[in-house]
Amino acid sequence: MVAVEVVDAPGNGIADDVLDLAVRSAMVDGYTFLSDHLRLDLTSDGGPPLVARAVDDGTLVAYAQASTAQSGWIVESTVDPALRRQDASLHERLLRALLDHLARHDPGATVTWWTHDAGDAEAALASSLGLTLDRELLQMSRSLPVERTSSVATRDFDVGRDEQAVLDVNNRAFATHGEQGGWTIETMAQRERESWFDAHGLQLYERDGRLAAFCWTKLHRDASDERDETGEIYVIAVDPDFQGLGLGSELTLAGLESIHERGVTSALLYVDAANSSAVAMYERLGFDVSRRDRACSAILGGDDRH
Repeated sequence: MVAVEVVDAPGNGIADDVLDLAVRSAMVDGYTFLSDHLRLDLTSDGGPPLVARAVDDGTLVAYAQASTAQSGWIVESTVDPALRRQDASLHERLLRALLDHLARHDPGATVTWWTHDAGDAEAALASSLGLTLDRELLQMSRSLPVERTSSVATRDFDVGRDEQAVLDVNNRAFATHGEQGGWTIETMAQRERESWFDAHGLQLYERDGRLAAFCWTKLHRDASDERDETGEIYVIAVDPDFQGLGLGSELTLAGLESIHERGVTSALLYVDAANSSAVAMYERLGFDVSRRDRACSAILGGDDRH
């Protein structure tokens, strides 16, 4: 049985091993287990605040990371596919060690574990850890081009000039959102440093002299085959002062146009399953559900955790 250890502030020296493990897991799972939020914490100068890990014969074989967010703690995790059957309890021991550490050091905070393409096994694991289903996130996809074009005029993001306006709209639109709200200038700067960042991929719509809405896209490139590129509607935000004008669908169309202009023929996005109006809008734009991710949460130190 592989031993699990919890490490506070491990630094970014672990990043290469974690990203190697992510690649091995993705080859079997079909997705990368780390969101942008946690991956950027992992690779930042300070590194992630807290991790649990298991190492076997010098190789990282299991990893769980906790990062702070507006809603509390966000946790994501994986186990090397080669060990999932050999050590069936490893994932539970990994997460339990991390959650118990958090409960001792930050009692009363909320912790949310994200499960990707979740099924019965993930639901059972969440239940065993005292976590309850909090949110369901749908991945929706469609082919490009779209038959319609946007009816509003947008422009490219101007690096060095538009950051604060984008932040203001983002934080107003997502004021109660656990992960997307509360962005800072450094949050923007981190994403501008990413290899996928493209100013043309961030389309801005201005109205009455203000930024009213934006659609931010990113391309997922397969280094082995550029034909497998997919474009993601990464963030779409409408300032509350301009909601109800149909800007969500028009900015989505503008984003899809910018993706297709870069030679990509498929697109995806993520939307909260409970946001029925947004789901219906994306369905009208030709998107279908292709994956379901689930967030399972608990109050640290609460009586329901065991």
